[in-house]
Amino acid sequence: MKNFFFAVAALCVASAITSCGGGWTEESKKSINESCVTMMERVYPDDAKTICDCYVNKLAEKYPKNDMTTDQKTAVMDECSADAKKRADDIIEKEMDKVLNAGDTTATEVPTDAPVESH
Repeated sequence: MKNFFFAVAALCVASAITSCGGGWTEESKKSINESCVTMMERVYPDDAKTICDCYVNKLAEKYPKNDMTTDQKTAVMDECSADAKKRADDIIEKEMDKVLNAGDTTATEVPTDAPVESH
């Protein structure tokens, strides 16, 4: 999760550098997309290109003057990465269940209230 926040922060900085509030150019879209992919590959390597294409396209659509705030950029990134985040969370949850269930011995334990045989 720390990597995700680092990536979003880096994208905000990258888009701020290329943004002058004068609108989008193909070069600014390309630059932001490339920066995005570089950062997202660390967090969601299989989904980086899809996430970043979504990110740049939605920013350009919602903010044609390229004048969005950091919070607005973060909201768009959250929207574009939601599916990848859910898949990653599901994988982590399944792995945690495996680890927790591997230590579960309740099925083989003798109940504590069972009568004890004596010889």
